[in-house]
Formats: sequence, structure tokens, C-alpha cells
Amino acid sequence: MKLMKNPRGTENDLEAQLFVFDEKTYGRNYKKHLLEQYKLCVEMADKISSRRCTANNFFLSVNTLLLTAIGILSRFGSSFATLSLWWLVITSVAGTLFCWAWLVTIRCYRDLNEAKFKIINVIEQKLPATAFNVEWALLSPENKATKYPQLTKVERWVPLIFIFLYLVLMLVGIASSTSQLLTGSID
Repeated sequence: MKLMKNPRGTENDLEAQLFVFDEKTYGRNYKKHLLEQYKLCVEMADKISSRRCTANNFFLSVNTLLLTAIGILSRFGSSFATLSLWWLVITSVAGTLFCWAWLVTIRCYRDLNEAKFKIINVIEQKLPATAFNVEWALLSPENKATKYPQLTKVERWVPLIFIFLYLVLMLVGIASSTSQLLTGSID
């Protein structure tokens, strides 16, 4: 079987790739097996969503820990000024890189879910009800004044906000240490 080059192909392309046998060729268990495969696809999509939530919680926890550590160490004051500067810069760079990894993870889960739901939607066309297709139609009708905010677009803001905080902290730390160097007040 030749797989599609373009995974974002049309619904007809996906259907041709997905359904390699028609009901007559497959045999009497076609509908039963189709339903079982549909259930499996929906279950896997749900598990991916659960793993996505776990990944977001992990990244949120690590970033909260890094910002807390920056805050605690900055309270030690000028006796640790040089250490505090390096700690601030290193943790800010690490936090920014970690947020970049978070953004990549969000994009990967989005792409994976998008592919899974395209498959689910195509399988639904062969079932009596098309619940996921109707759900998306209800969430984003053409005449609706405000568009449904997709989770991926909303969740991308969290690491971007953390990146902004890290960059501000790094700039404040560098400006503060530069000021201290110029005035000669570092111990």
C-alpha cells in the first residue's frame, strides 16, 4: 500500500487511503470491524489529549519552579550579586529554551490530534452518526460573530508569557549588574 505524501490531503484522498477494502470485498465482519477501529481511534485520540495535558502540567510546573528559584535567590541581596546575576541569566536562558521545547511539544500534539481527528471524521462518514463532524460545525459556524478559540491557540500563550518573563528578568538582571559594575558597588 502506498501512503500519501501529503498527510493534509483532501477528504477523498484520506478515504481512498483509509478504506482499502469495500464492504463486499472485506466480508460480513466489515461493519463490526469498522466500528471497533473507530472506537480504537477515538480512544487513542483521548489518550493523546490526556498526555498533552500531562505534558502541559509538567512544563508549567518546571517553569513555576524556575521562576520561584529566581525569586528566592534574588532575595539574598548584594552578597550574592555576581552569583545572582549568573543564576538569573542561566535560569532565564534555560527557562526560555524549555518554553521553546514546550511550544514544539504543543505543535506536535496539535498536528497529531489533527491527523487523528481527520481519520475519525472520515470513518464517521461510514457510521450512522457523525458526532465529531457535527461538534466542529456547531463550534465554528460560518455566521457566528465570535470564533471558537481552539485550545492549541490559547495554550500557546502560556509558554510565550513565560518566555517574556524570562527575557524581562534577564534584561533587568543584566542592567542591574551593569549598573553595579559601573558604580563599583558589587562585593
